Amino acid sequence: MATTVQRWTGRETRALRQALRMSIRDFAAHLGVAERTVSKWEAGNGTVQPRPEMQAALDTAFDNASGDAQQRFVSSFRPDERRSAQATPSGSNLAVLARQRLRQTREAAGLSPEDFAILLSECLGWAPTAADVTRWELVAVPPGDVLLALDRLKGLPSGVDGDSSEPDHLAGLTAVYPSRSEFSAHLPADQLLNGARQVRAVGLSLNMLCQDYADRRWRDLMTGGATVRCLFLNPASLAIQARELEEGFPPGQLSALTKLNIETLLRIRDRLPGDLRNNLQLAVYDETLRFNVVLVDELCVAQPYLAERRGVDSPTFVIRCRQAGLYSVFEQIFESQWQRGQQV
Repeated sequence: MATTVQRWTGRETRALRQALRMSIRDFAAHLGVAERTVSKWEAGNGTVQPRPEMQAALDTAFDNASGDAQQRFVSSFRPDERRSAQATPSGSNLAVLARQRLRQTREAAGLSPEDFAILLSECLGWAPTAADVTRWELVAVPPGDVLLALDRLKGLPSGVDGDSSEPDHLAGLTAVYPSRSEFSAHLPADQLLNGARQVRAVGLSLNMLCQDYADRRWRDLMTGGATVRCLFLNPASLAIQARELEEGFPPGQLSALTKLNIETLLRIRDRLPGDLRNNLQLAVYDETLRFNVVLVDELCVAQPYLAERRGVDSPTFVIRCRQAGLYSVFEQIFESQWQRGQQV
């Protein structure tokens, strides 16, 4: 049995921050919000409720907290105050089932995340976004009122009987974004990486991993047992010079950025306990750049590098691991290039 918060207010938010033993500044960074936002929540105590998207972020922060921190959170309330934190069955299997149910319900209706968000809003009394739907399907746990709303949507199935998933011809393809920037807006790095057990990435500078995810969060992942392998295009290679020319960058700009990102991860590795440093492995390669591939557990984010188009403007594909699907194709691309790479 575990604890779930039915509705976060400033009181529960402050209790969680204190249970995590974080300052307001650190807690705001942990959630990806401004310090004044956290201060406003806490000042309002039980009368202020964060927006729905932040309710989900607080759920995730609580779920990712250590058992000791969760116990400190519960213990901070008197028994008669614990109605908002009731015991319910939990576990990764239930989270997976919740995500599957939401995704399968949407797909059975033939709706895009945007249209499904509109349909949900008619039942919820608040308006989730397409980004919310995508996060709930991929990494976050859908809120309870969203799961209840699935039963109320007329003409849509309320169960998840069987093993249905995306149509076979999609081979695990879950979402497509016109650019990496649009993908990042829908699924930020912290939503993608928090709680990961295995991260594998190959690309050019790997900015999403090195620039968009805080050093502290990387340390938290690896001290929690996660393994990370990152394969960069060699900053001194002819391939990176060719890409600079193709994308219209001044000579040396992509090379300098890649060096900076490698140094960032090396610094993180150096600060890990000695027995954990092997959890973060880095390598470089010198080949024609074709794909940026990030594999996070059973999710793959793949992006082709197109001629005369900068990487951030290239389409991005989100792929789930499934038998005989595209995930294994990109997994093989990574493993093959990793074997040919040079360890850093």
